[in-house]
Amino acid sequence: MREKITVAEAISKGKVKLVYLPMVILFLSIGLGFYLQFMHYFEGWIIGVSVFAGFVLAWFAWSYFVVEWKIWAFENVRNVHELKRKAIQNNLIWKDDSWFKKTEIIRYDQKQKLKQLEKKFLEKDIYHDDLNVPKETLIHYSKATIIFGLVLGGTFSGYAIYILLTTEKEYFYLLFLAVGAYFLYNSISKLINNSPQIIINSTGITLHKQSLMKWQNITNECVESRRSGKHMNYYLVFKFNNKNFEFQIDDLNIDGEKLESLMQVYRVRFGKNNQMQ
Repeated sequence: MREKITVAEAISKGKVKLVYLPMVILFLSIGLGFYLQFMHYFEGWIIGVSVFAGFVLAWFAWSYFVVEWKIWAFENVRNVHELKRKAIQNNLIWKDDSWFKKTEIIRYDQKQKLKQLEKKFLEKDIYHDDLNVPKETLIHYSKATIIFGLVLGGTFSGYAIYILLTTEKEYFYLLFLAVGAYFLYNSISKLINNSPQIIINSTGITLHKQSLMKWQNITNECVESRRSGKHMNYYLVFKFNNKNFEFQIDDLNIDGEKLESLMQVYRVRFGKNNQMQ
């Protein structure tokens, strides 16, 4: 086993076969239905058929390629626990107890190969120090997010005030004013808040308004993605003294991949410091 492929590279390749390809198949099928209806080859019912056929073909493509990807990825990536967690978060594969996992198209030899690869899950993931990472990292609110909030809040508020001053009984725009005021208040609060929201070093993690939580009492630290409607939110989650903690990081000047990488480095440094003592 070469184990030279990073988790990020494996996820990127998985998205091509397990997300983008099924989406292309779905849209092509729907597009074909609209074309056949537009050219009057069929009545409007063909669009419904094309949508259904697109979903079936897209699911079939995922079912066929997912096992192939899992074998390649788990064979060539060292940190299989991280890979599996991120593959589930990125909707490449389903959890082991999910019914949808049963729709995978798998041959006998592939099933045997996956059983052999299960041995890799008996080993812990391995991470390494990075000399480019400073002794301590302070994570603040994102300036881009603050500016966006100020511009959006100012636009909503300014437009609402203009309408209310130049027209009569347009009370609907009070809603615009309320939304604008919320964005302005939220953004200004973040702008004047100079304290870091997260501090990470080789000793542990400090969340805003929390005391230091040391690595020896922290377990299962990672960044989780959670869908909220059409939006994806990201959270730093971990257990400290068997108590669950989570902290939303969407408005911070760091992304999930970078934050996880930092935690891995500082965890390694913590281990090194303990060995030296």
